[in-house]
Parts: sequence; structure tokens; C-alpha cells
Amino acid sequence: MKKLLLLATSAVLINGCIYGTVKDANTGSGVYQAKVSVVKGSCSGNGCGFPESTDSSGFYVFDAYGDRNGSANTKFVTPASAEEAVTFLVSKPGYQSRTFYHKPDYEKITYDGKTYYVSDAPVVYLCPYGSPDSDGDTICDSAESRYGTDPYDSDTDGDRLSDAAEIFGYDGVDIRYYGADPLRKTLLIEADYYQAFKPDQAALDQVIQAFADAPVSNPDGSTGITLAIDLDDRISASDEDSNLSPVWTDFDVLKNKYFESRRSKLFHYALFVDQYNGGTSSGISRGIPAHDFVVSLGQWPTPGGTVQQQAGTLMHEFGHNLGLMHGGNENANRKLNYLSIMSYDYQMPGLTVDGNSGVVDYSRLKVNAISGNISEFSAMSGYGGTTESDLADYSVRRHGNWLTGTASSNLDVNNNGILQTSVYVGHFNASQNDWDNINFAGGGSGGTIGDGHLGASSMMMFSLKSQGTPEYMVEPCMTPEDM
Repeated sequence: MKKLLLLATSAVLINGCIYGTVKDANTGSGVYQAKVSVVKGSCSGNGCGFPESTDSSGFYVFDAYGDRNGSANTKFVTPASAEEAVTFLVSKPGYQSRTFYHKPDYEKITYDGKTYYVSDAPVVYLCPYGSPDSDGDTICDSAESRYGTDPYDSDTDGDRLSDAAEIFGYDGVDIRYYGADPLRKTLLIEADYYQAFKPDQAALDQVIQAFADAPVSNPDGSTGITLAIDLDDRISASDEDSNLSPVWTDFDVLKNKYFESRRSKLFHYALFVDQYNGGTSSGISRGIPAHDFVVSLGQWPTPGGTVQQQAGTLMHEFGHNLGLMHGGNENANRKLNYLSIMSYDYQMPGLTVDGNSGVVDYSRLKVNAISGNISEFSAMSGYGGTTESDLADYSVRRHGNWLTGTASSNLDVNNNGILQTSVYVGHFNASQNDWDNINFAGGGSGGTIGDGHLGASSMMMFSLKSQGTPEYMVEPCMTPEDM
């Protein structure tokens, strides 16, 4: 960063420079006079006709100011037309070349009264010719040790995005820009929308935070999942279809126009629309698990839904994309012992946890089966690490009504104001911890998540998993009458 402060501000240029370092994968030291070329990008300035060379520390900069490389060699680089990232190539005799994709994310830096705009490209560890690559992900073993990734697993964090894609991007897409990290699980959604049904940012933030708070462990020692929602295109008025019918036929007309195919192995695709198949369903997933889903709250009392309804429906439909059914691991809706946004009981109002209402979350609990009758005094019980203390944090909703008591005790399941030792509630199978059962691969006819740098072992493991239930078997999700 200190080297960047040699650059002076310019009143003419609004954006700034792209910089990075190139190092030897074996030694970790800077590679001198490696060439960093713009393979695909838009360049303006006086010095666009040649690549940058690294200095003795491996540092290079595409200088938009003209102060470091000289005014005759300025380069202002941006993605080319119809591209979302600049394509760079790093090369040096004796080393394997490396392509990477970089979408500039400029940071404003003020130093000594001057302003700089800089964007940090990924560190590139060049692999000498002949370097072994045990997992076949295009990153040699010695470079993997530098990045902290597993040289024997092309997807160190298990999110179906290869280590190479999370560091260098894939097929013209820089997912590092969206927060992808090979040591922390990442999920990506592109969301397009009709003008009247643009989701509220507060709803998106609520779901993003729910994933960040997820009880899921990562190789870097953190917990949670990075969910990036790219609220991308507003569907033009001339393309808006007020009723997607048949839903997936009409959906594909819009998807084919607005969703770039280069993203198909990286991003799930969502449309926020009016309605589908002439009904009032809140949404639908293209399978379980799946790649695509619809949020369709246009015919609800608040057209487009309240912030809470948007958040609940987004997380619910995306949950289907991730392999979750209305009963977690089964299509058994409104299970009394299943405390998840996937149940109609909680999709719209959210869960109430530790007195906080409106919580959007998948099940964190493993709850034992209920065989007919229940004691309202002792309520439910957990297994596999779920304790009475965990259950005591949760309020329970049944038949559209919040019950007094908690999932752990004093639960008035028939809502008659009297606690009883035995009340018939029906038979419910044991409920799962949803977060333990997330399917990162998607599936179904909309496509699967998983880029071409995943090694053979990762692809083999995926082939053993379900490709998703056919789209015609997926139930439409809830209507206003179901609340």
C-alpha cells in the first residue's frame, strides 16, 4: 500500500489505478519483470499498448495518474463493453501463465491532503513449470500452501466454487468482488425485478445477515456463510409479463435475455415479479434443490409484499434451491416440531427467538418426533446436541396463532389457556437442523452450481448427490389464504 501513495491525485480522472503483486509459489518472493497484460478490457490513456512489468518486489500498477510510470505511460483500465471484469494475463518465462478476472472495486484513500482511487487485484503466485497440481484446480500445490487452501481438494470450503474461481474468478466473472473467499463458504444470487416489485434493500440485508449468522463452520475458523445478492437488472416495461404462465417457459424468456450465461455455474437466479400461473402464490423454486426461483408477491394485500414478507419469501424460496423442503427433509408442511422459515407457519411472520420477532432463519435445532400426544408442561425435546435451553429460546406458532410458552415447556398447544398433561396434536417425524443439510450445488433443469476448475474428486462427490426433484413436482408456495 505504501507504494500506492507515490501516486498523485488528478483533477481530471475520476477513477483510479489497479495494482497487485506477483510472487514465486515456491519461494514466496516477488517475481521481477513478470508481464501483466490486459487481454480483454477497455483502456484509455497514453500507455495502453504494452503490458506492465513487475518491480523487484513483484509489484505492478496500471497507473491512471501518470506519476509512477510516467505521463507517457498512463493506463486507465475498465471492463470492456458487455463484460463485467477486466481479463488479465500474468506471464514470465519459466512459469505457468495465470489468467485472472478483476472487477475494480475502488477504494478512496486520502494521504497528505491528496486523494487516490485504488483497486487491489489478487496476489498471483506463479508456479514454475512442472509444479504438481494434485487436485487439478489449476493452482499448483506450492501456491495452495501460500493461499492456505487444500492442495488435495479443489474446493477447500465445500461451497461448489473452486478455490481457483474464488481467487481468480471464472469465465469473465470476478466473484472475489462479491466477497468470495476459498476459506469461507459463499453463495451468490443474481436478482432481477419488475419496476413495481423491486425488493427493499432492508429485506435483502435481513437475509444476508441470516446467512452471515449461520451456525456453519469454515476452514478459516469463522462461522457463517457469505451470501451476496447482486440486485442487477430492472426488467424493462416492454418485457414485463404480469403473469408468468407456464411459469418456467415465461421465466426462461426473461432469464435468457437478462442473465448472462457466464454466471450460470456461479450464481443462482431469482426474479421478483407480479404473479405466475394466474395465482397468488408467494413464489416457487424450480426444483429441490435448484438453480432458479421466483418471488411473486404482486397479488398480496401489500403488492410486492412488506419488508418482512419479502425477506421471509426470499429466504424460503432460496431454501428450496438449497435442498430444503417444507418440512426440512420432507414435504410435510406446518410440522409442530419444525422451527424454520421453510414452514408456512414462519415464512411470513418470521420466527420469534429469545423474544425477538421477525427472525428469518432455517432450523438450527434437532427436535424429536411427536407421536400423537404431547405434554404441554414438557413440550418438545431435542437430540443430537439440541438442549432444553435451545428449545426454550423459541416461541411456537400453530394454525396461524402464536402459542404461550416455549418449545421447551408450558406450551399451550391447543390454545385453551389451560396446561394439560396430554393433548393430541398429531404425528410428526423428527426435525433436522437445516443448516447441516444445505446443498450448495443447486440442481434441476435450471442448471447446477459448480465451475470448471473443480477437480475430479469434487465432481465425483457431486455426481453421487441428487440432481434435484423435477420442477413439476415442486409445490407452489404459500398464498395469503395460507397465513
